[in-house]
Amino acid sequence: MTKNKIVTWTAIIIVFIIWNLFRDSVSFWIYLSLTKIGLPMPIIQLILVVLPPILLLEIIIKLLFWQIAMPPLKFVSTQAESWQNLNQYELACYTSILEELGFVQLTDYTSPSIPGMARLFAHPQRFCFAEVGQVNKLPMFCSISCHLEKDWLLAVTNMSFDRILYAISYAFMRQPRNLVKRFENESVNLLLQSLLDWRTEVSSDLGLELIQDMRAETYFEKERNKRIEQRRSLLRKSITWGLL
Repeated sequence: MTKNKIVTWTAIIIVFIIWNLFRDSVSFWIYLSLTKIGLPMPIIQLILVVLPPILLLEIIIKLLFWQIAMPPLKFVSTQAESWQNLNQYELACYTSILEELGFVQLTDYTSPSIPGMARLFAHPQRFCFAEVGQVNKLPMFCSISCHLEKDWLLAVTNMSFDRILYAISYAFMRQPRNLVKRFENESVNLLLQSLLDWRTEVSSDLGLELIQDMRAETYFEKERNKRIEQRRSLLRKSITWGLL
């Protein structure tokens, strides 16, 4: 068991121990408060059944998810050859195709919070980034993205998503200026052309200039800022309302 898994399960156990210790006290305090204002007993009983789980979701589970599933992003250089379960052949194919399209390889990287690695590319003429990555033993994917003024991000990807996880992510972490189109299992050529056409439309409609800084440091900084905004968004949103 990895260190991250040990920390995760330890945190979960501690949270539920604390919750069980204080649940009865919280319920009793709610009961006394509602009794004082004269609510009918059936309504009080209904509130006592519904409110504690809502508090669990909105406070404890949210903070636990916020800290464990969405930690601040850190990027670390790596070498693709050192990843045993990485599909080296497919990575080489993606690399060859992207280089033929004019992309330049910048770096291979990983993150302590993501069980996988990615190869980052930049296109010095088209001013967009490409990322080829693999998480665990899932299929390898390619994403192509660009940044516009005022923190707008456009991205296209052929990554295969779990529909339930994607729906949860969309409900709680979606950012209005981070737009993504999915083209599952489509070619790199289609991804690039789709992004370029989409970018022309969006930049024209909104009057936004294209960001032309193609350094890896710029890409990573944008990704870190995106995660910060996702964490803030999660804290602002109601888990209970989002699940309804």
